[in-house]
Amino acid sequence: MPIDPELHPQHRTAVIAGAGPGGSVAALLLARQGFAVTVLERAAAPSRGAGAGLLLQPNGLAVLYGLGFRDRLQAKAERISQATVRDGQGRPIVSVDLPDFGEGLDHALAMHRSHLMQVLHDALEDEPAITLITSAEVLAASPDGDVWYSCDDDGVRHVVADLVVGADGIRSVVREGGDFGDRTRHTARFYVRGLTNAHPDGPHGEFWTSVGLFGWAPLGDGSSYFYADVTAAESARAVAHDDNAALIEIWRRAVPAAAALIDSIDPATPLILTETRTVQTARFGDGRLALLGDAAHAMAPTLGQGANSALVDAAVLAIELAAAGEVGTALTRYDAIRRPAVHKVQREAHRLATMAAIRSEAGRAVRDNAVRLAGRLRDSSTPFRAWMQCNPATLLVQVSDLSATSVLDHA
Repeated sequence: MPIDPELHPQHRTAVIAGAGPGGSVAALLLARQGFAVTVLERAAAPSRGAGAGLLLQPNGLAVLYGLGFRDRLQAKAERISQATVRDGQGRPIVSVDLPDFGEGLDHALAMHRSHLMQVLHDALEDEPAITLITSAEVLAASPDGDVWYSCDDDGVRHVVADLVVGADGIRSVVREGGDFGDRTRHTARFYVRGLTNAHPDGPHGEFWTSVGLFGWAPLGDGSSYFYADVTAAESARAVAHDDNAALIEIWRRAVPAAAALIDSIDPATPLILTETRTVQTARFGDGRLALLGDAAHAMAPTLGQGANSALVDAAVLAIELAAAGEVGTALTRYDAIRRPAVHKVQREAHRLATMAAIRSEAGRAVRDNAVRLAGRLRDSSTPFRAWMQCNPATLLVQVSDLSATSVLDHA
């Protein structure tokens, strides 16, 4: 049974809006510090991320491995030790061997998002200090810790918590309730993503092509995940007419190096279409409100750091709460650590998205040669280390220490 804060007044309370990766990890770590945690999830059942793949990099893996999920995650994932960007013909533009950060963090994992969410939500259900409420739409929040939400047709409910975490995405209601100095920008760049029940031979990774970025990765279970920029006029027309066959043909012409994967895509495959929007905030905390993930810093998908950054957010927030004890001080420290680091990654993701979108032949030739030259002049892993935003091995140890503490130790 969940802890009832009225029966256990020594426990601090937290409300988390959103049961995605960042919100779920924040709930687990706060519960193990002695918080009585309520997670409010808008969906009728926590989303398993149908149609989506996920690349967990060493910083995100540090958090998840620190929570004890290493074996379960690796059981249904593809281990990746090198990141490569190629042109449409398959010629490498830049290739990076993932550094060994220690503590077994020398790789990334590609998997179904549903696999990660199953692992996390099993852990939520097993944690007695967490109450997960589905079909719960957060309506408003205030810096005093007030949260109003609706649940099915049961009217509006009101709770007050010591900490309210907005892990509720780019349209965050929690963010709207505070003064975060936020700005959302539409990039007018659109991507599609989907899955195919094939794991073909041939190079995987990202391809910078005449119609924009195309990428794919095997997921460790015989299937593969693919994603592509569909902003170019020809691609946009195909999407507008729901013509997947035409879209596949566009990719086949532009990315012959990925023909085996492209040929495996069923035109009836449902595709997820999203417009890239960015969110920048002047602060990640206001009163008792805290933001993490896309609610705080939505970014272009080109570095694959969206979900990973949210996981690091959740861990650092919990670490600072454990160190400071008092919520206000902890949020000040959290903001000072996370905001500068993640803003650098946002800028780099935007820069790479702009580079990948170059479509003219002359522009692509200049870009590719410049990137290749830069790769020869410096250690190609240097930018990758900066994208981690922290020392992953240190973070793993810190999360391990936090997650080793049971809520029962505080009862």
